[in-house]
Amino acid sequence: MVASHQETDHVALAAWSVSKSFGAVQALTKVGIDVQPGRVHALVGENGAGKSTLAKILAGIQPADSGQLLLNDREVEISGRAHAKSLGINMVPQQLSLVHDLSLVDNLLLASPRLRARRSDARAALSRTLDSAGVQVDIDAPTGRLGLAHRQLGEIVVALAEGARLLILDEPTASLGPHEVGGLFAHLRALCAQGTAILLITHRVDEVLTVADDVTVLSHGHQVFTGPTEGLDANRIAHLMVGELPEAIARAPRERGDAVLTLTEVDAVSDVDSDLQQVSLEVRRGEIVGVAGVAGSGQNLLAEVAVGIAPTQAGEVVRAGSTASDASGALAAGVAWIPDHRADAVVPGMSVGENLTVYAASVDPAPRARVRTRFSGRRAQAVAAQAAVLTEYDVRPHDPTLAAGNLSGGNQQKLLVARELDAAWSAESPASLVVANGPTQGMDLRASQAIRARLVTAAERGAGVLVASHDLDELLDIADRVVVLVGGRIADDIPADEATAARIGRAMSGLARAGANS
Repeated sequence: MVASHQETDHVALAAWSVSKSFGAVQALTKVGIDVQPGRVHALVGENGAGKSTLAKILAGIQPADSGQLLLNDREVEISGRAHAKSLGINMVPQQLSLVHDLSLVDNLLLASPRLRARRSDARAALSRTLDSAGVQVDIDAPTGRLGLAHRQLGEIVVALAEGARLLILDEPTASLGPHEVGGLFAHLRALCAQGTAILLITHRVDEVLTVADDVTVLSHGHQVFTGPTEGLDANRIAHLMVGELPEAIARAPRERGDAVLTLTEVDAVSDVDSDLQQVSLEVRRGEIVGVAGVAGSGQNLLAEVAVGIAPTQAGEVVRAGSTASDASGALAAGVAWIPDHRADAVVPGMSVGENLTVYAASVDPAPRARVRTRFSGRRAQAVAAQAAVLTEYDVRPHDPTLAAGNLSGGNQQKLLVARELDAAWSAESPASLVVANGPTQGMDLRASQAIRARLVTAAERGAGVLVASHDLDELLDIADRVVVLVGGRIADDIPADEATAARIGRAMSGLARAGANS
């Protein structure tokens, strides 16, 4: 029997034996989950395990092929996202959806038709939600001007103001640094204390142990574990997620060559990041330079300046001997680019195989002319060659003809890495510089380790590598030195043998030791 919606203080949502397929791909097979009021339930698994598919079914974005959904112990059929919202269920996506030119008030009016004609009601709803959640965010400023952590909180506040009593958060910490993550988790626990149910999708085992009361683990679309986190440790959760991990990356000395990226007293401005101020930085062949900083410290802008996407107001940028100021010039100079938002680089309507060669017509002539003909020849031969690359980089499924938009987010990221780090390499035209901004955010443990190994291999082959990341462990694992940005300035430049999480954390907090470059 299907229940009609009745207003309740809290929402408990359960799924029983839910299955979903996309053509020949079986995304979920008889999966179950039970999300209770006042608890954080973590949903984890490797990339392509079915986490986002299950979340979208619970949020009314996609229908299940079979199975049951129960709301407060009564069966319910969720007919769409608007219906799910009316039931108190809302999902905050990984790629934040607020319109940057609009304030939180305007975004709420846009998202909630019942409030469109009553601006005062929207403002009052937001104010009440901010007070009850203990959140301080400017509800009148354009959201594009808010810091990343405040934009994330803004998404949550808008969802709560719409009436959400069960929040589905898809990788909410992917772009946040450790300080912002701690603040977000404090707010989540405060919401739970008021009875809100939270389903947290994450790849970070430490987050599961820190904030989650319960955990469900998916593997290849199957449910392999569900239960309380109490009694679990990091190794047990990691093993449930991805099985045995390969050996960690061994740090070996590499010979440094000539500079492939030089920034000299660079100034640059951004609407969403700290402006760069008098930044001087050098990356040499065979070297991995990590860039750390709290969200909004200038990491994103520095990476975009390095590849020519963001213009400079002062100073000079030299890439592999070229002073070309735009991204096409950087590509011609042999720059591989992995942006922090895969949506900026993967074309969902194109096939996976086409995405592997999406830059083929962008540069002429070229250090990368080989990309133009890399998959030439008969179609069957080209498809086979593309499939081999997909297999090597573990892009699932290994089907070049599939639309890229049908891949999971994590597999789209692996596709992007495959294009940039595989197609760029040959004895005839090796990349001179790799710029990776958050290359493993939203990736499972196995995929993250594989991508880090690829970046190390790039340096071993003679490229200079610049990696911006909010994951301090990632930088400590692979970087030869770590540059810390604070407010768009370099606060510290730390060699690997002196780098610790504590020292980087102090620098990120503006407490760099005396003598550091500022």
